[in-house]
Amino acid sequence: MDLTALQQTLAAAGGTLSEMAPGQWQIETGQWRLLVLTSVERDWLRMMIPLVPQEEAMPLAAQLLEANFDRTRETRFAFQNGLLWGMYQHRLSTIGSEDLQAAVEQLQQLHDRGFQQAFEDLADAKLRQIVLALQDQAKSLEEALQLLERLYDEGVLGTLQSTREDRELTLQVWRLKLTRLWHEADSPQN
Repeated sequence: MDLTALQQTLAAAGGTLSEMAPGQWQIETGQWRLLVLTSVERDWLRMMIPLVPQEEAMPLAAQLLEANFDRTRETRFAFQNGLLWGMYQHRLSTIGSEDLQAAVEQLQQLHDRGFQQAFEDLADAKLRQIVLALQDQAKSLEEALQLLERLYDEGVLGTLQSTREDRELTLQVWRLKLTRLWHEADSPQN
């Protein structure tokens, strides 16, 4: 793809497109900012979207790397200059407009959901550890659910300032997750 076609495809992606330098653009919306860098001589295209400060993401580094392997498709999480970025790289000469549009959409999805998914993966892993420990102590699912409610009542989970409705909604989600993980731990692994 030549730079003129690239710029036209980027302009159709939505947001405000501005050229920062020859072969470098920025697409900006109210929710996100996407940077696009190219090198005709080296035949590469790189698109990146800033997500969160690196220090916020470091506790989730293992989950982010797993997501790179399992869920992020052609995009990747990467650390650079103190930030967690969503990244996409491709040969400039062989990328098509459909692939470019798909990459922009995937980067938007990483921005909108990717970091949250890593946090949920970490929470699941921790909850699995708790489930296994409770099962090793011969505790029942009912006892585990009672422990969950006690932890919430004591402020270990959630906040003490939650409304009754917020508390019930949060506990309902935790109960479903705990029940699912409890039964998964009970099931023999393939």
